Amino acid sequence: MMNQTKLFAVTGNPVLHSKSPPMFNRQFTLKEKDAAYFRMAASSADEAVRLFRLSGLSGMNVTAPFKKEIMGLLDWTDPEANKIGAVNTITEKGGRLLGYNTDHIGVTGALSESGFNPEGKRCTVVGAGGAGRAAVYGLVNSGARVTVIDIDEKTAAKTAGELDCSFAVYSSLRSYAENSDLLVYATDTSHKAVDPDWLKEGQVIFDVNYKGSLFEDVAREKGCRLVGGLQMLLNQAIPAYKYFLNDHPDIESMREALEEERETKKNVIALTGFMGTGKSATGKKLAEMLGYDHVETDLMIEKKAGCSISEIFSSRGEDWFRNTEEEVIREAISGYNLVVSCGGGAILSPSNRSELKKAVTVWLYCSTRTGTERANDGTRPLLNVENPLEQAGQLMLKRKGFYARSCDLMVSTEDRAVGSVAKIIEKERNSLSQGQ
Repeated sequence: MMNQTKLFAVTGNPVLHSKSPPMFNRQFTLKEKDAAYFRMAASSADEAVRLFRLSGLSGMNVTAPFKKEIMGLLDWTDPEANKIGAVNTITEKGGRLLGYNTDHIGVTGALSESGFNPEGKRCTVVGAGGAGRAAVYGLVNSGARVTVIDIDEKTAAKTAGELDCSFAVYSSLRSYAENSDLLVYATDTSHKAVDPDWLKEGQVIFDVNYKGSLFEDVAREKGCRLVGGLQMLLNQAIPAYKYFLNDHPDIESMREALEEERETKKNVIALTGFMGTGKSATGKKLAEMLGYDHVETDLMIEKKAGCSISEIFSSRGEDWFRNTEEEVIREAISGYNLVVSCGGGAILSPSNRSELKKAVTVWLYCSTRTGTERANDGTRPLLNVENPLEQAGQLMLKRKGFYARSCDLMVSTEDRAVGSVAKIIEKERNSLSQGQ
């Protein structure tokens, strides 16, 4: 029996901007783990949990806005996660989903790395959402004197009562910002709650947002020390990796992967996935929505051969088909303003997987049973066997890890209409372009 690749994911809405996959995948390669980590689109926490089970994940990280809602959908949650009121790491054990929070370790680890000891220090946390509560929890446990401030003063008061710290009204933010040793900014990046004029030399500013900090320039000008969200992301990923694989990661390798920027052709979207996942129909709809051209690699191959896929397999063989598939995928990925619907087995080729890394590649996923029922119309040579479902299961087992390693995003087509799948892909792509 073939070993199945362990699958891990990060989910949120949107999620395509997440920098977690490079960190984890670098570790899997370094430590020779048969595992893959990818971004998984979901419209709700409930859908995220359903996809976790449907796709057979071994673990998952959770980002905004699902961290609180997802807690009630799990079989067990760690006491620290219960105290914070949010889960950002999920593992599977014996069919049960277990939830943890490593964000507070991300905060204290990043501060320690930057040389700041919170014990006895005056610390102000701006924002009482999931990230803010994790920061408060970590700082209180480190012996800091913590005050939480939120534009919703009832939320701030509730957080203070539950996490054993102080709270202050929003109108007093300037006074607290001016007199804090540490200012944690854990609120919406579009809302500039803190005036740069309030900051003073020697303060530590911790901005949990990692898509560029509002404080980069002013921190330099004022002589403040800036701790960024990427440091928090790294330090929360270290314990998450341990939960996933009961192993210690190579931290410097994770840091290097996190800091690397991978350029993708945002104007080329490639769709991969098993037979019956809707690559052709979704590709056409998505191209129509974006004003792009659409090509199907199977049709490109048929045009080159002058006959159908079934005839190619029977007369020229699968090797000829796969070699020609590599040619047409190289040609398609080099295009512009294009949606490419790839054949189900395209990801078996190392050459194709390399080409797909140049595009925004989306893995369309549905269960093997659903895909087989949709695709078993007599036109799929690989399913022309006595038991097509069993054959599909074996094929999927062989391919699943390749789909996961090749994609930028996984989107479920299990029970969605083609139009809704296309809209999700469009939204995620826009979030990447806008740096959200």
